[in-house]
Amino acid sequence: MSPSLASQRFARFRPTVETKFHIDYDWWEKSGRSFRLSLRDQLCEECRDRFTNYSDTEDVDWVDPDTGEVRRTDALRECLRQRCANDPDYINERLPLASACFRVFLANNNAPLSPTELNQFMPWKAPESILRTLAGDQVYLGLRPVA
Repeated sequence: MSPSLASQRFARFRPTVETKFHIDYDWWEKSGRSFRLSLRDQLCEECRDRFTNYSDTEDVDWVDPDTGEVRRTDALRECLRQRCANDPDYINERLPLASACFRVFLANNNAPLSPTELNQFMPWKAPESILRTLAGDQVYLGLRPVA
């Protein structure tokens, strides 16, 4: 596909409240930003105290609850899923909207969700408001539509 055809195709793409979004890890790599530092920033206070150095953590076994598959994973992610995500105040209306969405994706193993689905985790924000943030010109925390 020629560059002009590709740009026309993407220019017509207008996300809706049903468009699925996720954390785009390629965006993190290309932007030169530290995903691990941002991940550590999303941890609860107890886990941040446990992991004072975000870059030097061990890998741990993680069991996928849907498939039962055991995989090696980053201890920061596992702490977030097992400890932080279970705190009822982990995702709250005091957070910036992009951070709240980022936490939802981190907690659900980055399963794609639409703004309508994200609203179930953040009932204080309308799906249209979530869409405006996620589909705007600026990319926040690598949150992008699923290709």
